Amino acid sequence: MRAERGEDLPIVMVTCMHDDDSINHAYQVGATDFIAKPISWSLIKHRVNYLLHSSQILQELRVSNARNEALLNASLGIMFEFDLDGVIYDTHSQSSEILGRQLDDFLGRKVTDILPEEAAQACLMALHIACDQGISVGKQLFIEVDQVKVWYELSVSRKNVGMGEDVRLICFMRDITARKHAERRIVHLAYIDSLTGLPNRHSFFECMQSEVQQAKMDGTKLAVLYMDIDGFKGVNETLGHEAGDKILTMVADRLRSGVRAIDSLARLQRVGGEVGLARLGGDEFTAILPQLKEVDDAIHLADRIRDLIRKPYQVGTHEVVLTVSIGIAIYPESGKDVQALLKYADTAMYHAKDQGRDNSQLYTSALTEKMMWRRQLETSLHHAIEHQEFFLEYQPQMDVQCACVTSVEALVRWQHPELGLISPAQFIPFAEETGLIVEIGEWVLRTACQQVKQWQAQGLKVQVAVNLSPRQFKNPHLLATIHEIIGNDFDPQWLELEITESALMEDVESSLETLHALRLIGIRISLDDFGTGYSSMSYLKQLPLNIVKVDQSFVRDMTTDKNNLMIVRAIVSLAKNLGFAVTAEGVETLEQVQMLQKLECETLQGYYYSRPVAPEKIPALLARDWSLHDAEASSVKFSATVQQ
Repeated sequence: MRAERGEDLPIVMVTCMHDDDSINHAYQVGATDFIAKPISWSLIKHRVNYLLHSSQILQELRVSNARNEALLNASLGIMFEFDLDGVIYDTHSQSSEILGRQLDDFLGRKVTDILPEEAAQACLMALHIACDQGISVGKQLFIEVDQVKVWYELSVSRKNVGMGEDVRLICFMRDITARKHAERRIVHLAYIDSLTGLPNRHSFFECMQSEVQQAKMDGTKLAVLYMDIDGFKGVNETLGHEAGDKILTMVADRLRSGVRAIDSLARLQRVGGEVGLARLGGDEFTAILPQLKEVDDAIHLADRIRDLIRKPYQVGTHEVVLTVSIGIAIYPESGKDVQALLKYADTAMYHAKDQGRDNSQLYTSALTEKMMWRRQLETSLHHAIEHQEFFLEYQPQMDVQCACVTSVEALVRWQHPELGLISPAQFIPFAEETGLIVEIGEWVLRTACQQVKQWQAQGLKVQVAVNLSPRQFKNPHLLATIHEIIGNDFDPQWLELEITESALMEDVESSLETLHALRLIGIRISLDDFGTGYSSMSYLKQLPLNIVKVDQSFVRDMTTDKNNLMIVRAIVSLAKNLGFAVTAEGVETLEQVQMLQKLECETLQGYYYSRPVAPEKIPALLARDWSLHDAEASSVKFSATVQQ
């Protein structure tokens, strides 16, 4: 029966033999209980019920023990049983070896004998807390086993024992090294920029918050440097984003090596006097200089960073030279919280760009007013065309041979409803940055061509020159737009497009293709501001140009500066040898006119003849006898000389 039902089946032996040998033998062969005759039927029922109940409890205990053992085995952990002194009375582990020791070696030994001192003390503290407070206590321990660093997690609970028994505590310990590594990886991803390895925006704000609080408590100053790489967008556009990423990595390496950086993975803990670097995104970087003694220290740091960034970058076969514009804000003068400091450092950085780039600027309250004006201008610029706030003026271009006006240059003007007349020098750069220059340029071209048709309807023959901005020239829809504007009722020979040499040189092959397409239509092409850019002579001779325009910066001082005169003479000579006509800009005096005539410059343009005027004034300028203009000017000059 027991073989079939198992060892837990209770068996009661009833016999008339009640000597000691018979009783011992009965229990030896497996009896659960022994009853001697005569039987007391009133008691046997209770004894049987007791045996059945005991058997059931034993069965449940074995199931529970089996479940607990399975849980212990599945957890891959280690179980210790301690007393309050830290002596180990029992262990359990799937492995026969733990912490570099055999499992049996732990029995009877104190925790201080098997764990490093710091870890052992943490374990003993957990034992006493669990005993005194009757709660489960968790601890994390860092242990080095066989030169391998391992993290363990302890969970200590008090064991229920019988009356009078010594206190026992159960400690469950498991290896959480993999989890710790994962946590560090998560922290790394959350706080570190994946491309450069520098702290990211989130990391920067936490560090900055801590530094501001510390500066407030210490009564010290700190500096925030906001850095933006000049011209980086052009790298992505010409060499590709992969090359751009390589350069950003090199920039980060230079910053790291050139300034001492705070350890970001140590939760950006404050290190007195050290520089905290971060990448905010794109080509924007920041630096925090705590415990600032002198404002000059921040300026010197900015100068050092500019020197680091300015060195050439080698990307494949390309050598790239970049600069950086840096804005500096000082706590507490510039601002007293993180958002204000970063905002004002950003404002100073934009001012640095406005000042020609490759420089650093310290924030002042005047910059905020300037930036507010700038943003108002940018916002208004988006609605200027829709609200018909732009208009054109035309500046005559004098043909030296016939002493008459045969062409005019169209110049855009902006009449703001609140700010009044705004100079092109102020709004054109904004339009170029935002891309609105393409829409504005299209409006100028369309309006100028319509004006020429109106003049022609009046019987006037005049050519119009229109500037194309670099962004407009590179627009892939440029040719289609020009075809649409010209249509079938405008002769292209009356249109001249002015393009700066810097725009042409950005992508020479594409520029040549566009220029040839424009010449094929019949449009005249002039190279504007010649001498101020970086034209290559080998490419200049390939350009299908009609005219080269001498920049006014050379014309202005040619009568007083021999070097400028030599430059103008060289430009005119070069242009003529290449078969191009020459137009001189910025002509303001009779002496300049006479010199340029001697140099055989074909066309003159400047205040000497006329400022830009409204379109309705052009017919009178076309009809004027300009041969008298120089004579009148000479007479005025002679009269002034006699009076002196």
